[in-house]
Amino acid sequence: MILIFKKIIVTRRPFDKFKVTILSVVLFLHGCSVLPSVPIPGLDYLAGEEGLLRDRQADYLDAEVLPPTQVPSNYDSFIIDDLMVIPDIQGDESQAFLQAPRPRSFSGRAERGVVIQRMSEQSWIVVDVSPSEVWPRIRDYWTSNSIQIAIENPTRGVLDTGWFILDGNVLTKEKMQVSVEPGFQNDSAEIRLLHVSAAQAIPTIGQVNWPESSSDPEVEFDFLTDLSNYLADVADLYQASSVSFLAENIDSRGKASLISTPGGKELLRLEADYDRSWAAVGRALERADVEIVAQSLEMGVYEVDYVITSDDEEDEPGFFTKIITLNGLFNRSDPPQFYPLKIQLLELNGEVEVLVESLELLPQPSGESSEAENSLLQLIRNNLA
Repeated sequence: MILIFKKIIVTRRPFDKFKVTILSVVLFLHGCSVLPSVPIPGLDYLAGEEGLLRDRQADYLDAEVLPPTQVPSNYDSFIIDDLMVIPDIQGDESQAFLQAPRPRSFSGRAERGVVIQRMSEQSWIVVDVSPSEVWPRIRDYWTSNSIQIAIENPTRGVLDTGWFILDGNVLTKEKMQVSVEPGFQNDSAEIRLLHVSAAQAIPTIGQVNWPESSSDPEVEFDFLTDLSNYLADVADLYQASSVSFLAENIDSRGKASLISTPGGKELLRLEADYDRSWAAVGRALERADVEIVAQSLEMGVYEVDYVITSDDEEDEPGFFTKIITLNGLFNRSDPPQFYPLKIQLLELNGEVEVLVESLELLPQPSGESSEAENSLLQLIRNNLA
């Protein structure tokens, strides 16, 4: 391999792409310690002490040590932690590592999301943790705001606050009901608030007759926004062990499931009402960058152009394949395939079934259309929120 490389450099062949490919192979072999460490005439400028491929294993010893972060006295510092802690050196500290020990891996659930979704006059929070995990956080939110909890039933996922008075309000007092239920995805939760108001002069005793919608939607949304911000702020402070054992009775299984029909096709079943399911499917298509050609809420139909590329269907290419592809020696990518598909939503017994059908006028090769339909259905399932 080295002799071929030297011959190419000396003769200066015009095939530049081939040179780049061979150079890339040499770089790879050096990174894998395949090239010998013995100096070879003509390669000092590559593998020498000052060369392009010099040994950098001990460079970390020259790294600058920065002082720890200083938090101003008027700010809390209890959430600041070293995520990548440098391990202690065992034995003789003067000896450099042949293989530098790796720090411990990241912990926590910082990737988890907290978002507010709105549809018509309804709003709710979607959080990517199970109902049993989010329940203690919801309790802490009301406690931190000095609002008492009157009734809580973690098994049903319902919590009622006591009566409280908003700052500057001298006429009414307020009460909130929180309901927690599973989201579309596994280990996700949806949080909704219901607000009721009463005159401060009127004593309130006994059970509250909760209305179907909030007395003041603006108050509901203000608390929903504040609660979502609180859940996002404390997300990293809660470990997976911080759960409510009573709230574990709330099913953490998502409300979306793929079902195989007797005919071999698949359908997506959503345990939600029609409007909620329609909006969720539309958001899933947008999140997956699927082009919506036409849509009809009344007919429950989305028409889309679904694109499948060869990269979507194949495994991650290897190192040498990437080199050859990048240098243009071979074209491994097939042209993308376009499939016009129809997504049909059907409401049945309080649930919604989602089916995908081809809009092709001409028959397609055996299995291709069915694979595209199932692929799109799986993509919708994975992007529901």
